[in-house]
Amino acid sequence: MLRILDYPGRRPEAPVTALELDGMVGLLKDPLPVEATGLAYAARLDDGPGPILAYCAASAIAVHLARRSGYPRPLILFDPMPAGDDDVARAYADAVGQVPGGSEPPVPFDELPAEPGMFLQAVDEDLRRRAETALRAQGLSGDVIAEPVAHFARQHLAYLSYLLAARGALPPEPIGPMLQVLSREHPDHRDWLPAGELTTLRIDSDRTGLTAHEATRNGVTSFLAAVTRRQHT
Repeated sequence: MLRILDYPGRRPEAPVTALELDGMVGLLKDPLPVEATGLAYAARLDDGPGPILAYCAASAIAVHLARRSGYPRPLILFDPMPAGDDDVARAYADAVGQVPGGSEPPVPFDELPAEPGMFLQAVDEDLRRRAETALRAQGLSGDVIAEPVAHFARQHLAYLSYLLAARGALPPEPIGPMLQVLSREHPDHRDWLPAGELTTLRIDSDRTGLTAHEATRNGVTSFLAAVTRRQHT
C-alpha cells in the first residue's frame, strides 16, 4: 500500500495520484488535522505500513510520520521543501483579505515562531470574529451565520496548520531509504532532509507536470522495486 501525503486544495500542479500507481491511499482528507507541529500533525493521521509518497511541503510531515512509525520505511518526495514563515503569513493574509470591510489588525505575526499553537488559536478566533462581523453587517444573525462562520474559519485554519506542521527543521536521524524527485528548476534540499540513504532523480519537466511525467513514474516504480528486492533478500 502506498500512503499519499498531498494537500487536497486546488493548485495547477498535477497531484501525486497522477502517477496512477496501484494501491494509493490518501492520508490528507476531510476533516484535516488542525495541529501546529509536525509531530502532532502526523499523530492525527490514520496511517499504516508501506512507503510514503509526499509532495512539496508535505515532505516534512512524511518525515515525522515515518519517524513515528518506529521502523524504516521508504519515502518518495516530489519537489520537497519546507514551508516558511512567509508561506504562513501569506495564507493568513489571504484569509483576512477574503472578508470584506474588516478594519481590525491581524494577529501579530511575531507570535508564530515561539508559540505556533497559541498563534493558531488566536487566528481561529480572529477569522471567526471577522466573518461574523461581515455577515452581521449584511443583516444576518443567529443560527443563520453560525455554520458559514465555522466553515470559513475551519477551511483556512486547516491550511494554516498544514503549513505550520511542515515548517522548520527536521529530525536529523535516518528514517529509511529516500527518493527525492525534482523538477527542472527546483532546488535540491538534501541538507534539509534527514541523514541516510538518499537518491535524487532530476526530471526534465516543469513543476506543474512533474508527477504526471512518464520519467517520474518510471523512476518511482524502479525505486520501489529495488526497495522490495532488498526487503526479500
